Amino acid sequence: MKLRPSSRADARRGFTLLEVLIAVTILGVAVVSLLGLQARNIRLVAEAQDITVAGALASQLIAASHVDPLLAEGESRGTFSDNPSDVDDQRVFYAGTGAERFAWSREVLPTALPSLLQVRIKVHAQGENDELAELWTAVRRPAT
Repeated sequence: MKLRPSSRADARRGFTLLEVLIAVTILGVAVVSLLGLQARNIRLVAEAQDITVAGALASQLIAASHVDPLLAEGESRGTFSDNPSDVDDQRVFYAGTGAERFAWSREVLPTALPSLLQVRIKVHAQGENDELAELWTAVRRPAT
């Protein structure tokens, strides 16, 4: 049996070390970029969840303002609770699990029509000043 000598073409079949290193470097940069995007997406999803919850809480306070017989001009502030026994319907509102992270402010202003009041509700995370949700409505002035 006779072995044939290796030709130049046979010697060039594989990748060189330099080609492999360049490919691994490109792959590493791509993976690191994707991981950075994933971390950013997780932060954005958490922020979107907070904004959604804050909007729902503000809507709850707007609905409560429509039926509040003690609604008067001025500003009030309060919190939310996940414990129904903490509720006083003036400063603490029940809102379910996770709501205790949020606080609210309500501003009641007069309007050009004497029978209506403008109600502005702002919801933010406790300990922060950035509003996550703000809703306005007009409600009938309670009978005095």
